[in-house]
Amino acid sequence: MRCSKKGNWNVRPFVTTVSFADRDGSAVRLQYGVSAGDAREARSEIERRLINQELYNYSILEVRPATSTEAESLQLPEGAARLLD
Repeated sequence: MRCSKKGNWNVRPFVTTVSFADRDGSAVRLQYGVSAGDAREARSEIERRLINQELYNYSILEVRPATSTEAESLQLPEGAARLLD
């Protein structure tokens, strides 16, 4: 767990896997790094961002804490989300 810039020790990085259906009906999976207090908050943040982009045909397949290696490379500030490679 790491401290955010605001001093909140409860914020940590999560990796979420989201599945989208493309026009052909094939599934496309994307991973996002999300800074949140817990997995439920990370899921809610991704959902909020997808809805704000008017993306509705998705399923969140997984929300898990980032490994220490992932966390080091992500360096996400509090409240941030980033599409991963």
